[in-house]
Amino acid sequence: MTIENLIKAVPPPAQPYEAFSGPWEPVEAELGAVLPGDYKEFSRLYGSGIFMEFLSINTPRSENPHARIEYQARLFHHFHSNHEDFIYAIWPNRGGVILIADTYNGDSIFWIPTGPAETWKILVWGRGYGSFEVFDCDLTDFLAGLATGRLAPREFPDDMLPCDEFFRPYTGSPAQDDSRSNREADEDGERSGPGTSD
Repeated sequence: MTIENLIKAVPPPAQPYEAFSGPWEPVEAELGAVLPGDYKEFSRLYGSGIFMEFLSINTPRSENPHARIEYQARLFHHFHSNHEDFIYAIWPNRGGVILIADTYNGDSIFWIPTGPAETWKILVWGRGYGSFEVFDCDLTDFLAGLATGRLAPREFPDDMLPCDEFFRPYTGSPAQDDSRSNREADEDGERSGPGTSD
């Protein structure tokens, strides 16, 4: 699997924000897994940003914890490890799914880390109805499928296409990037409840 399909559908930004080229060993040691090559290329070429005005991919070592894969994986486990409706094991449990992205509607996208990293499938958890949907592709082919209309997860909006801006890099400016931070801060508060913290 490569990133070529995504590059054809959505060219990388000329100036990606927080593009990450490594070293990958500390990140993979923290997550306990060798990560897929297409994701490493995505992190290098696209960096942190918003995909199709709807979906954000978690990347390594981001200054924003709500966009950082290491933080988000821990946070998801913290809030959902005992969620009775979540039928999959959750990282860091053995074979547990790894949170890789989320949407503005509260849907979550994971890797299913079974077998070699290049064969990991994508899992979409639709928060609206608590449904699960598995896609037999890597992350960047999943994104390319969304951009071309080839893939349409049941819980995603019907009006994602046409799209005015397929990928918008974060800028590092709170005034411009606070949509995700504020939204997830609100979600964290709702999940935690009064008087609960990490």
